[in-house]
Amino acid sequence: MATLSRYRFAVLATGLLILVPTRSVATGPKTLEEDPLAGPSSGPWRRLFLDATVVEKQEGLTRTFHAAEKYAGNPVLRKDKPWEGGDAIAGPYLYGTVMWDGGKLRMWYHAVNKGYVNCYAESSDGLSWTKPNLGLIEFGGSKENNLYLTVTQDPGENPPSKARGQCHNASVIKRPWERDPEKRYALFCFGADYGFPRIAFSPDGLRWQFPPETRTKPLFSSSDVLNFFFDPYKNRYAATWKTRNRRGRAVGVAWSADGLTWTKPTDGPVFVADDLDPDATQIYGMPVFPYQGLYIGLPWLYNARYFKYGEYSVARLHDAQKDSPRTVDVQLAWSWDLINWTRPPERRPFIPRGREGEFDSDMIYTARAPVRVGDELCFYYGGCVGLHDDPNVQASIGLARLRLDGFCSMAAGEKEGWLVSRREVFQRPQVTINAKTEASGYVAAEILDKGGNVIPGFSREECAPFSGDSVSHVLKWKRAELPKKQQKQERKIRFFLKNAELYSYLPK
Repeated sequence: MATLSRYRFAVLATGLLILVPTRSVATGPKTLEEDPLAGPSSGPWRRLFLDATVVEKQEGLTRTFHAAEKYAGNPVLRKDKPWEGGDAIAGPYLYGTVMWDGGKLRMWYHAVNKGYVNCYAESSDGLSWTKPNLGLIEFGGSKENNLYLTVTQDPGENPPSKARGQCHNASVIKRPWERDPEKRYALFCFGADYGFPRIAFSPDGLRWQFPPETRTKPLFSSSDVLNFFFDPYKNRYAATWKTRNRRGRAVGVAWSADGLTWTKPTDGPVFVADDLDPDATQIYGMPVFPYQGLYIGLPWLYNARYFKYGEYSVARLHDAQKDSPRTVDVQLAWSWDLINWTRPPERRPFIPRGREGEFDSDMIYTARAPVRVGDELCFYYGGCVGLHDDPNVQASIGLARLRLDGFCSMAAGEKEGWLVSRREVFQRPQVTINAKTEASGYVAAEILDKGGNVIPGFSREECAPFSGDSVSHVLKWKRAELPKKQQKQERKIRFFLKNAELYSYLPK
């Protein structure tokens, strides 16, 4: 993991990391420059070992899934304002959004003060956060606070449950392609006061206006937990929403070309607790973000039992979970189409809960996506002391970090192992690898034709092996060009590893 000085330098050097269009359109960009997480909208993408079609065969390697590593100085955001929490949950937490914008990190976070309140913070290094006085909403007789959405301030709004607040689960998306400067930012949320999903627009990410039509027309039907993102691969908005099945809470999916008119491929769950999960398992929600050609989900697993039969009621729900842990864990999932999902066979937390007494000992909820900082992915999350549905839960915001592409690796120890990639066309005899070795370890490779034969001039003996730690080392061979008859042919790569881990690769 990066040192503090390296971390700050990486943040400043990274600068503005947002989706940038190459042409302006009203509803979304037709083409995108490379996004730091998603990669190019049409590829090529780094090959991750989450994908079962990356490796044709292997021997002597172990496929290992990795958890994010918590920042030692956690929590990075604590309760220090009177509006940041009341009796139900005291303190800031995420549900919410963290993203690069204007050369700094911006955070839209959540709190409960009678109803849902939403707050804003920003940082230049990702570790020290300020809560600027926005001057937008009065609290305790003053507008010197960082509140941006609480109960409605619009006299035209007349919600049935005003005290619940306008916004639960804020997903903020910057839209530099939008022609109307008043709509450069979109905020999707569960409008708790109306009881359904809504959208708001803003010129700056702080001053929000809900379209009048969303007072009566939901974006789509959903329960109260939602997560939205922009999908550059399909040029659309997408959302995961809370539904249920026989195991209890579960996750559905919906998408939209313009953010206003939504379609559900199925009006039910696409991600559920399955038969490898313990009995007391429900899927409370799942943020999803595009990453190198696939979709990565962070399912929130609610460790609570659901009633086995009969009609739903709140009383039955609470009775069924009484003898359950009622904690919340974060796991890892991935998909190529937002409908079919995979999880690691060992259902371990991706961000482990803390020990008893630590700020995140009982529940963890994550921001809708990580941010890339140098060669790491930074996951901000809300950590809680106290169980779901308990009063007086104490909340703060923490940080966990993962090596770029570090979700899964292929690893070898003292005995050399190897893998052969699935065949594909690539133009140059170079491959960028993300790998780490011990002092005595190495990663080497050779290029094979589609029949599995070594192409002359590109054997492992003619490859300069790699030792060290790099997220973007270029493996090369002595020859700079492939034989002419091979240049348009499909090829494979055979990697050799010893005392090494390989996280991803990308042929040239």
